[in-house]
Amino acid sequence: MASVVAGKAAIACRLRRPAEGWRRTVGILLRSEPTRFAVSAFGLHVPGAAPGDPPDRIHVLAADALRQYLARTSDAHFALEWRRTVTVRRRIASVEIALLEFAGNGDLRSVTPLLGGAAGDAEDRARAEDAIVAAYNATRRMPEVERPGALRRAVDGRLRSDGASAEYARRLLSATCVSFEPLDRSHSVARFVPPQFHLRRSLGFGFLTIVMRTTTPASDVDVWVSAHHVGLDGVPLQELVSGLEREWGSDAAMTFPAADRDRPFIGPRACSVDGERAVEEALAFVEFAPVMALRRVVNARFAERLHAPATFGAVLAWMLAAEPEFAGVRIASTVDVAASNGYERDVDVVPLRPGDYATARDRWEDFVDFANEFNRLLALSRVRRSPLRAGMSTAGLLPAAVHAHVVRANPAALDDTFGSVCITIIRDAKVFVAPMTDLGLRHGFFAIGSTNLPAADGSRVAAVSIKGDAGSIAGHHAALRRAIARSATMAASLNSSDSPRPESERP
Repeated sequence: MASVVAGKAAIACRLRRPAEGWRRTVGILLRSEPTRFAVSAFGLHVPGAAPGDPPDRIHVLAADALRQYLARTSDAHFALEWRRTVTVRRRIASVEIALLEFAGNGDLRSVTPLLGGAAGDAEDRARAEDAIVAAYNATRRMPEVERPGALRRAVDGRLRSDGASAEYARRLLSATCVSFEPLDRSHSVARFVPPQFHLRRSLGFGFLTIVMRTTTPASDVDVWVSAHHVGLDGVPLQELVSGLEREWGSDAAMTFPAADRDRPFIGPRACSVDGERAVEEALAFVEFAPVMALRRVVNARFAERLHAPATFGAVLAWMLAAEPEFAGVRIASTVDVAASNGYERDVDVVPLRPGDYATARDRWEDFVDFANEFNRLLALSRVRRSPLRAGMSTAGLLPAAVHAHVVRANPAALDDTFGSVCITIIRDAKVFVAPMTDLGLRHGFFAIGSTNLPAADGSRVAAVSIKGDAGSIAGHHAALRRAIARSATMAASLNSSDSPRPESERP
């Protein structure tokens, strides 16, 4: 209370500005391995590589070209600090690459540095790299909240009498980690299965982990970029990857798998390590054309009553809420918030319970009320004035340890505040692997990329990644398919009628 009162008094007196609550919130709530998210790019042409080049040459060319690109990209210049109750990010002067080689069982075999400056003599480097490999393998099964500190202590213990090697090792521990894994192109859809990042972990303090896939004699690579949410949010990470696609060039003729019918493309499969929240992930390819069609019909039919056009996310949330798996839940939608007034770019959340808008009136009147409130909160989020933003800013006035204690003392309150299922959309993403939280979101997380990916059967699809508690998301794919099918029926019904449909057809 004293922290909050003193902080608000200082703000009122213009001695400080309101706290930036988002980065603090994710630093407390998103710390374990499955909270990381990833985006992808396919068929990128490695600068300087040619068909027939040996894999080792392609690996080094790709990693060095990536280092040069990231060095020019402001959003890549962060490293993580793991404090006792919160993870924070800090600006770094240069981006360095650690090229990791893994064994089939997940052990680290070697570290090859690609650094941006002087790195000492060969003997010091070799000693540090050996220490890192040994420390990584000794700690690689630990929960992520414990692992970076344990890894660094193990490295320091091995190098305590060697200052030059220890300094070099610390540089590597904060590097962007890149590894390669083979891909059998004879299976045309295998390339769309995300890497199992929890088996290819970072060196602890860099926030980016990148897996590239290539096959001999091809000289192109598929790139999967995993990020810790404290380091960077989803839309900026996609912009970083899109910039890499433009700079390297890519295979524009590729197609994606057709929409799944009976079961997801992959999963559910485990994506956490022992000692963390047990989380599974699944991936589906979905055709959202019926939802898009329903959105167009609704926006045209109710244009005079909608304060702004209903978004794709609002329509999808409304339809999902009618499925038994999501009945009565608060559904959160994420909002990319631009930098303004001295605050860096970040994210806000619009959490609404569609069931709160179900009244005795016609269902589409109810939807109009829901969509108008959704758009009101969306507009407030974009100018940093939403109720949730105010709450996060107030919590940001607390010392981090107190803030973390308050959150963990009542985890059920997180679902009331942030929602118990989240839908996040990155419209330019290919395959977008969902994040998760350490607490809350008991109904899981949907991450949706572009809805316009060309599929092998000529349709247009989106990759939908789902994460949630182990055993809880097996039915989510079927629920999503049912919601999409009902969207087609409702769009046709609205198109064929001049008056709203009866109460019995309420979604």
